Amino acid sequence: MNDLASFLSAEVGPLGARVEGYVREHELIWRQAPAEPLPSKKRFARRDKKAVERELSHLVGRLSSEPARTSFLEGSLDPARMEGLAAELRPSFKRLLGLVDLPLEAVYDARFVDSTRRFLQAARDFDPGLSLASAYQALRNVWIMNTLQFDLGLAVEHTDAVFAYSMVYPYLDNLLDDAGASEAGKLALVAKLKHWLEGSGRSADSPGEERLRALVGLIERRYPRAEFSGVYQSLLAIYNAQVKSLLQQRLEFPPPADDSLSISFEKGGTSVLADGYLVAGRLDPADEDFCFGFGTFLQLADDLQDIAEDAARGHRTLFSRQAGRAPLDATAARLEGYLAAVLERAGAKLRRSALCDAIGSGMSLMFQESVGKHPGYFSRGFVRRARRAFPVRFSYLKKLRRRLKGKMPEGCVRLADLDPGLVALMAVSSRAFALD
Repeated sequence: MNDLASFLSAEVGPLGARVEGYVREHELIWRQAPAEPLPSKKRFARRDKKAVERELSHLVGRLSSEPARTSFLEGSLDPARMEGLAAELRPSFKRLLGLVDLPLEAVYDARFVDSTRRFLQAARDFDPGLSLASAYQALRNVWIMNTLQFDLGLAVEHTDAVFAYSMVYPYLDNLLDDAGASEAGKLALVAKLKHWLEGSGRSADSPGEERLRALVGLIERRYPRAEFSGVYQSLLAIYNAQVKSLLQQRLEFPPPADDSLSISFEKGGTSVLADGYLVAGRLDPADEDFCFGFGTFLQLADDLQDIAEDAARGHRTLFSRQAGRAPLDATAARLEGYLAAVLERAGAKLRRSALCDAIGSGMSLMFQESVGKHPGYFSRGFVRRARRAFPVRFSYLKKLRRRLKGKMPEGCVRLADLDPGLVALMAVSSRAFALD
């Protein structure tokens, strides 16, 4: 860590001490979470799965129909046509939500789809060469920020701050996760980013760096530094966490297991903490705590989803460092219990009850799907439990993914190749039902 210390920012201010406290609090919650699976809230019999699969196949069929494919290529899906398509699909969405017991209607509505469409349009204008994969990566953060807008009583909408922070992900994270890039090169870039986040006018030396600098500039125009110091402290807090997370990629001197947990908590927690500051400008202590907790289990859920990829790249997360040595049942079960504890803690604030229900149900789907995606890392009994609790067959899910991939127009790998309205609908529907 000593050789990385010079890259850390000393301008996090009082938020730095609060982040350290949040990490300790959530490590305690983790240690107290049971290592045995929680009772399944619902089991899906074969006939139940068949009903969900029929509805989901119908929905995917409508989204990948020939008229929709034509709109992909022509960019002809204007807002009126998109609303018409959304209205046609709404009854199917509603039936699906009921079948899988996913209470999204109380939280997510047409504003989320519109925000998604506007983000995709802005991303296409900002960088016509942006890949679909990178656009979807950025969208995950857009949806988190839209969720926080809803939670904090703000307008659920596309803003420059939402756009700028979400677009940092494909430009910065992909470099930091690139096993082929040297650590020296990664640190040179993050050093420049530190200067920009601290307000330095240091120049950019490549098109990629220029885009990062432009994104920081969008945030600066929305939130003047003198009035919104918390915004920049939160950005520097996630910056510091990203630097520390480089330790997880070191093959020669990997961090101890306890450090891996604290690094993941700090990285995930500060990421959503920055989301909160960038949608609201300021946060009270209770909202800070909620954002940090939200981020910790999202990070661990991502680590669970990415076990194989992280293990192959030598990234030592809480899950990948144990992968292949013994079944990961206890660690995955503890994550499930940790999620329940954090949501129960947050749900004590009454206005968050609907959101916590939606998050809990959605994360449970993600959890079960991740186990089904990586059965070799878990015991047979643990996989059977996940299979019973998931609303469709895992074999059906694999076939559906292949079907969706086959429906994509050949050669369309950039966001600029496709209609942003339809991509928005497909992105929302895919994420809602764990198809990506």
